[in-house]
Amino acid sequence: MRNTALILISALIVPALLADKGKNYTKENVCQELSAIGIEKFKEMVTVLYSQKFPNGTFEEVKCVADEMTKLAEKCCKDDASPDCYDKGATEISEKSCGKDSPFPKHPGIEQCCTLQGHERKLCLASLRYSADELPSLLEPTNEEICTEYTKDEKDYSVRYVYEFARRHRNIPAGFVLNATQHHVRMAERCCRPAVKIPCFLQERLQMESSNIFLRFLSNVCNNQVNLKSYKFGLSAYYGNLLGLSFEEASAISSRFQSGLEKCCLQPQTECIIEELTSFQKVLCSESKQDAISEDFRKCCMKPALDTLPCVDDLKRQPRQYPHVAIPVSSKLCEEVQIRGIDRYLFVTGVKHASITLPVLTTVLDRIKSTVTACCSSADVTACLTEKESKLKKTTALLSKLDDTCSQYFKLDLPVFKTLIQRERGETQVQAWVHLATSCCSQRSPAQLCQKLTEDVIKYDDDTSV
Repeated sequence: MRNTALILISALIVPALLADKGKNYTKENVCQELSAIGIEKFKEMVTVLYSQKFPNGTFEEVKCVADEMTKLAEKCCKDDASPDCYDKGATEISEKSCGKDSPFPKHPGIEQCCTLQGHERKLCLASLRYSADELPSLLEPTNEEICTEYTKDEKDYSVRYVYEFARRHRNIPAGFVLNATQHHVRMAERCCRPAVKIPCFLQERLQMESSNIFLRFLSNVCNNQVNLKSYKFGLSAYYGNLLGLSFEEASAISSRFQSGLEKCCLQPQTECIIEELTSFQKVLCSESKQDAISEDFRKCCMKPALDTLPCVDDLKRQPRQYPHVAIPVSSKLCEEVQIRGIDRYLFVTGVKHASITLPVLTTVLDRIKSTVTACCSSADVTACLTEKESKLKKTTALLSKLDDTCSQYFKLDLPVFKTLIQRERGETQVQAWVHLATSCCSQRSPAQLCQKLTEDVIKYDDDTSV
């Protein structure tokens, strides 16, 4: 399979947005790839991209739009196709998207796009991206369930799995979805004939274990990259308490990691993320303080590059104190000579808390950052910070409460934990805190949901809201 084709197909999804020369160039390359990989693989690739783009769409709706796009490519790649075939077909599809009885996915915001015409409408439709909470991870079906579904409909089994997997991993490169699907379908083909063969499934699942662990890790970090507003500040604190790094070292490593994710997560091809994470592993394992890292960390670094990062992500973090670099909440945070003063303040604040997951931590740090940044833009910085000092202290104290809550959550049985929450908080706060703990204390918690739940806790926790 050639992952480069995915880049070109994504251009097909945004048709007619380039100048005439660009459109012809795109068409020629799409046609080359269509010829190289065949119509079925081409259609699967389009299905991945539309499943990620429209995760709320039904299988039938996504399949319909994928069929239309595949037919457009197939029709316009014929030798006798007219020069304007591609552009005309794209216009017709955009008009069909806006029809009252459109068979395509009903995407939030599509109505606004449909008030536009021509080029502007196609540009608007192409820019739509689903922004609601992440769908739950795809539960691994049992051997019997796989064989039942596979033998019932071998022809559509692959594309249905592509749809389900892609819509639940909508921020990872599409090539990984197709690779995972290829492995899963191979397992069904080998292990379901003539009956369910348990040893076969055990062997196949064991072979896929490493890649599945990596995909769960990648899906989590890409969701964080796409959805968390202050991800880089959370990452700095994360690497600070994981490795005991200074602010400068942690900032450099987190910036390196985030820039790779920013560049590659939403790209269709797999090569980008593989190259970036392989390069990052060398930075993480070779340029960190060798005398400060743990034996467990060294063991992670001995693994292949793409196995190292999930391994490191599972290591236990330690709270760190930086008494010599602690910064008071003062106007110095805003001075030009202290251009990274706010960043350092957030690092020193966040690195003390090792039980809080990144979506929760970044949500609170973003709140602190917004408060300080607003004061830095005010006419009287000192007066503003003095006025907001109480709020900043309460928000910082909330981090300690969240840290303690997640620590207790993993030590206690759920009924005992709920009793503890009820004892310490009023009735209106209990539900918000319990929902946050059960959803967001685990290492790879969902970014969007946990931002919302953290904001709910802030709202209900005394007077921490503005």
